[in-house]
Amino acid sequence: MADQVADVEMEERLEPKLISFSDGDICQGILTLVEKATVKDKLCVRYTVARTDGTEVCFLGTHQLNKKLKPDDCGHKVEIICTGEDQNVKRGDNCMKTFNVKVSKKLMRQVQLPPVQESEVVLEITDNDIPF
Repeated sequence: MADQVADVEMEERLEPKLISFSDGDICQGILTLVEKATVKDKLCVRYTVARTDGTEVCFLGTHQLNKKLKPDDCGHKVEIICTGEDQNVKRGDNCMKTFNVKVSKKLMRQVQLPPVQESEVVLEITDNDIPF
């Protein structure tokens, strides 16, 4: 049995790199996963995108991203552009980031969707929706 395992080529699986957006940043690729995550003891939505170079990145949802991206968008090409900040929505000295989100009409890749309860996706805007 040990000989059979020794002959198998293995690869390390890494967690997708967590990215955050600044004004003008672009993330594009195939949306592969929308899942709930806990960050600093708070429930949020985490999106994973497969880029054309074969890497995967993930980012946390904001109020605006959660309204524009849906679990049904998995398998579609997405383009997310951070367009700046909304000066009318502030926490301390920081303003809420704004995004231009485009989703392909055509399904680009079949992906397995994890079950998501509607109650798990928070659509109310709170201080937690401002990621800074």
